[in-house]
Amino acid sequence: MSIASKAQLKKTFSWQNMRRIAGLFLFDAVWFAAVIGRGDWLLVTALLVVAQIGLAWKGGALIGKRSFYLYTLLLLLGLGLEGTVILSGIISFTEGPFPWWLVLLWFGFVAMLMNTLDWLAGRYWLASFFGIASGPLTYAIGIRLDAATLHGPEWQLWALYGVLWCIYMLIFAYVMKLQGESHEETKTA
Repeated sequence: MSIASKAQLKKTFSWQNMRRIAGLFLFDAVWFAAVIGRGDWLLVTALLVVAQIGLAWKGGALIGKRSFYLYTLLLLLGLGLEGTVILSGIISFTEGPFPWWLVLLWFGFVAMLMNTLDWLAGRYWLASFFGIASGPLTYAIGIRLDAATLHGPEWQLWALYGVLWCIYMLIFAYVMKLQGESHEETKTA
């Protein structure tokens, strides 16, 4: 194996890439426990969320006061996104208007987002595409798994969640860019 190949292999399996891959797989477990297990699996979901937050902390995404504020902002925006859709009447959840498993899911999602998708910082087109494509998809799957009930045509779900997730991910890309610039200023100071 050449030196260049070894260097590329080392770069591929770097901590930065491995934390992102681990974060994605861990969030899949959080999502599965929350959506499939719902209220029956709250403890499992909570433990997985703690692991997700721990991975984000270990990966450097949740270190410092500014990161905590960013995490809180993204969490509140996400819960606001849910509230908007719930109030629209397009969707309802089987365990009440705002079930605990959904709240836990957002705690885990934001930790995953900051740890795993930090590379979307400043990449607005890519972040918005990610939001439009993946945001509504998770709800469509959740409906098929009986975690939620759709009250209207499915295109409305896709349209509303697509717009809201696009905005959410644009905000994420913007604040993560600011977060990165802040880290660079701290390093050079």
